Amino acid sequence: MKINLDWRQHDIRWIAVAASLVLSIFTLLLQEIPNSDAYTYARTAEIFLTDGIVAAYQHYSWATYSILIGLVSVTGLDVFSAGLFVNAMFYAILVYAFLSIVKEINDSEPLLAIAAVCILVYPQLNEYRDLLIRDIGFWALSLAALWQLLLYAKTQSTHSAVIFCACLLLAASFRAEALAYLAFSPLALLFDMRLEDVARKALLVKMYAIVISLSIGLLLFLALMGLNVAQLFMNFASIYEPFFSGNFTVNDEERALLGSLLFTEYASIFSREYIEVFLLAGMISILLANLLAGVGGPYLIILTIGLFKNRLRLNREVAIPVAFYLCINFLILLSFIIVTRYLSSRYAMLMCILLVLFVPSIVLHLLDSARISGRKSIVYIVAIFFSYCAIDSYYSFGESKFYVRESIQWIAQNTDGSSKLVTNNHAIAYFSGKVEDYDLVQRNLTEEEILSSEVGNMIAAELTFETKNLLEKNTIVDKLKVLAYFPDIETKRIVIFERVDSRTSE
Repeated sequence: MKINLDWRQHDIRWIAVAASLVLSIFTLLLQEIPNSDAYTYARTAEIFLTDGIVAAYQHYSWATYSILIGLVSVTGLDVFSAGLFVNAMFYAILVYAFLSIVKEINDSEPLLAIAAVCILVYPQLNEYRDLLIRDIGFWALSLAALWQLLLYAKTQSTHSAVIFCACLLLAASFRAEALAYLAFSPLALLFDMRLEDVARKALLVKMYAIVISLSIGLLLFLALMGLNVAQLFMNFASIYEPFFSGNFTVNDEERALLGSLLFTEYASIFSREYIEVFLLAGMISILLANLLAGVGGPYLIILTIGLFKNRLRLNREVAIPVAFYLCINFLILLSFIIVTRYLSSRYAMLMCILLVLFVPSIVLHLLDSARISGRKSIVYIVAIFFSYCAIDSYYSFGESKFYVRESIQWIAQNTDGSSKLVTNNHAIAYFSGKVEDYDLVQRNLTEEEILSSEVGNMIAAELTFETKNLLEKNTIVDKLKVLAYFPDIETKRIVIFERVDSRTSE
């Protein structure tokens, strides 16, 4: 039997998926200290395995990701390795869906090959490959849904409509924003000029009929499983209730205080009446800054080149659904930052991935222009560019967290099994085995936690700015005896104390 080794005879999407899985395997083998969110998912996965699916959702409203982790951990993997395995599967779906959307733009092997490189070495996206966050599932399933929406518009296939709906319903169990895409992105069908007006409306009605049918079916299925969907929604809403219940405007006292802080005393007399406008402009600036950070410097350069060369174009059949996705995402982000007053780059990641859809065609245009003009330097620059992106994606230039493992080892060697521990570090709480509710550990220690701990207890403090200031208070400093610093006394990040009656000299 002869094996065909010519990669050009194979679907580039599957080659890219295989490459993504290999990269994920290396991430799994070289995994670092888990991120803080990982412990919530780990705890929920444990609850799912011991008490069932209902208990998991009662503990954490977004338990789907944890349930998948729990199911994988049954194979013998530890819970964090199981999480990275789940990530690997979602990254594979994301890569395949991204390339499938590019294929709808132009079924060109060179374009697909460049697109595969673009998504595999996208620095901002790959920064999350070794983190346990539910967002990865949301990104992958949302992209898969967009691909199916494009196929549905082209083929009118009921199969594609069902997959579109199923992907976004599942994505909604990772992030609620998926429901907005489910509700509004099908409206893009009304602008598809390949069909007559009546046919477009019929296609849209058919899509919404499938959406409503599957949604009702899912609600009935969840009810039969014993899940109270209304209660889950209330739990979700309760998280944001303090933001909604707060006043969206500022009173005269707050306006005067903000005016004096932002402007000079004299200028504040004239400017403080525009504080709301100033705050809104500031929040929009934060949103734009997050978008730029999400796209990242390297791809931002390519997109800027494409803008000046008028290459930021897609064929209409793809452009309109993508534009709907982008607009929905932007409105969600804008609403979120106005309500909560904060935003993380990962919330904007789906929009950034959609913007990166333009990158392959711009790069291909540059390479074609270089071939025609004979400028080989462009080829070398592109090669160096993607090499830099690959290094930035998979090599960490940040500070090593090995000192956390050292502190955990020190605690294990210097305490017995019955001793108690107070800490503000999730990894220490989990791996020491001395904190039962390790997922509830807060970022900063409190004075009450320290003073209410028993004499002889150990306190492992990660020196955040707030915790460092707390430990310097007179009411605290005499109650603690320093036992160890990590990584060392000069660059201490974690300090381990013993709770004492009064200050003991070292």
